Amino acid sequence: MLIQLAWRNVLRNRRRTGITVLAIVAGMTGLIVFGGFIEFAYVGLRESVIRTQLGHIQITKQGYSAHGLAAPYHYLIDNMAEIERLVRDLPEVQVVTARLTFTGLISNGERTLPGKGTGVIPEREAALSTLETIVAGAPLAHGSTFQGVIGHELAKALGAQPGEYLTILTSTVDGALNGFNFQLVGVGQTDLLEYDSVFVKLPLAEVQSLLNTQGVERLVLLLTRTEQTADVAARLRARFAALHLPLEVQTWDELAHFYRRVVILYDGIFRVIKVIIGCIVFLSIVNTMTMSIAERVREIGTLRALGTKRQGIVQLFLLEGIIIGLVGGVLGVLSGMLAAWIINSSGGIAIPPPPGMSRGYISLILIVPRVLLYAFVSTVLVAGMSSVFPALGAVRLRVVEALRHT
Repeated sequence: MLIQLAWRNVLRNRRRTGITVLAIVAGMTGLIVFGGFIEFAYVGLRESVIRTQLGHIQITKQGYSAHGLAAPYHYLIDNMAEIERLVRDLPEVQVVTARLTFTGLISNGERTLPGKGTGVIPEREAALSTLETIVAGAPLAHGSTFQGVIGHELAKALGAQPGEYLTILTSTVDGALNGFNFQLVGVGQTDLLEYDSVFVKLPLAEVQSLLNTQGVERLVLLLTRTEQTADVAARLRARFAALHLPLEVQTWDELAHFYRRVVILYDGIFRVIKVIIGCIVFLSIVNTMTMSIAERVREIGTLRALGTKRQGIVQLFLLEGIIIGLVGGVLGVLSGMLAAWIINSSGGIAIPPPPGMSRGYISLILIVPRVLLYAFVSTVLVAGMSSVFPALGAVRLRVVEALRHT
């Protein structure tokens, strides 16, 4: 009976209720669309760093994460084949490759610039670096010797074109100077401007010869799905510990510092938007309920005179607020999903290159279940709370004064 009465009261002034519901729907639509927008940004940036630089999991020698920056050649892995055999039998592992990095100077005879070289296994690197675009020339091929690919920004600064020969100079693991010439076969571009300004990819065997070592700096694993990362990393740590192998296992999110900073920034913005939309819903329903109570003072007095307790009056108005929240929540979820579908169907949103990125992208709006659930539940809760305050004011009225109110 109380629910039926609350529903009739909600429909008593359809115009005012409709305006309140529209405010809720507009707020929820904005929340769902923006939540889907930043989720797409997270997914895109995450896959970019995974499939151009980090992979899903990296295996290094024990102590590399703490001291490898100062002395990377002291923590090279010499038993690569043994570790690779231990890793390849995991069904989630799609690609296992090795890398050996170094810093040095790269020159075309006229200009000399700093670069970060990486020795890679070309046939495996192609599967790992799927989001690295070759904008000129060709990628490294199986069996490449004395050939390399450099970043788009680095090539532009050097004025280098595919087919030209470049010289790279660095120091070996023993500290001696060494260098060699290689033919530039391709120019690559990723989403990260800073990375495109320094990277040089060369065949692993050539880099090992350049550095005078047979070791590798790390093994990089690409999994079939990013969601498997934590589980596979935990199993690898347990396996290496059982075999007493001095190895470290790090996941992409532990290594992607730029990604974490972007997530912190966007999450902060999203929290502010949540608060703003919550305030809009709260004030809209408070206004609606306050006006409704002002029009129904004599009705409240009559209910009290007939024996309805104050608790019953509060429950009635609480139900009215919850009903408005439920209706607005359902319509808001549907409206948000419809808005996302319209934006995606129209080709998405063109985003110019963000700071630190080399190119823009087309952003879609993802339908994120947790955002939908949060938007719906928070709307209903806020609607219920916002109806309590006007109701508490109404029940404080004396019955006699309420009955003679005009």
